[in-house]
Amino acid sequence: MRAPADMASGRAADYDGPMPTTVQDLSDANYVESIREHARWQNPCELVEQDGLLLVAGPNAFPAAYRNCVVRVDQRVPAKDTLARARDFFGSRRRGFTVITRDSRDSDLASFLPAAGLKPFGDSPCMLIEAPLAEPRIPADVRVERFSDVRHVLDAVEINAEAYEAIKLPPHEARVYFGRPERLLSPNVEGYVAYRASRPASTALTIFSGDGAGVYWVGTANGAQRRGLAEICTRLATNAGFARGAKVVTLQASPFGEPIYQRLGYRTYDRTRRFMELPAK
Repeated sequence: MRAPADMASGRAADYDGPMPTTVQDLSDANYVESIREHARWQNPCELVEQDGLLLVAGPNAFPAAYRNCVVRVDQRVPAKDTLARARDFFGSRRRGFTVITRDSRDSDLASFLPAAGLKPFGDSPCMLIEAPLAEPRIPADVRVERFSDVRHVLDAVEINAEAYEAIKLPPHEARVYFGRPERLLSPNVEGYVAYRASRPASTALTIFSGDGAGVYWVGTANGAQRRGLAEICTRLATNAGFARGAKVVTLQASPFGEPIYQRLGYRTYDRTRRFMELPAK
């Protein structure tokens, strides 16, 4: 059983379930770790992980993945129990929530939730790659800086506040994910910001999880698209994972990013689906 995470220190108790073995297992473990990591960045944020479920209650009631969500980390937990416990947890906090499923692990849960009244509202391909990419060619008018102080993190946040509006994430809600920007300077994270004409233009970051790593928050500011900047940052973030010793690097693609990642050599191994329950009136 995993006890509630110590959000003050960013620690979480050890999981006593089976250790990841295949590249798919390592990739899925990184995705789950990314949910924990996002909880450490938000302020305030409550993360509870016990009896096979991971539940996150974020700074506000926005019922999104990484904010107010539940993911099953032990597939032996019945679908009915998963939903009942989520309703109890979030209902006591008077907010809605998102249930995250993966096709390879949660087919029973994905079948059960719509019949129980939850609304499907999005899905993403889970992709992976098992070898480093060629280093990017960086144009003369572009410089790339690695996260080394909070200024870099804040620049990345503003890039993504613009970029993720294209997939209907309001800019102010994007910023809420980064209430503790200094936490992104931890050893668990490595990030990059590409500057063009001294303006923050594109970004990506890597979250590390043992033998796996994952690329997250790839985005390009308005007016800087179609210059290959997101690909530059993705290549750097991908290779950061392998440089740290990862056997596989994973990501969950948006419709805009999927063709880029396919071209780089990422392949789809699974799919996440999201189901929303709005708060009771």
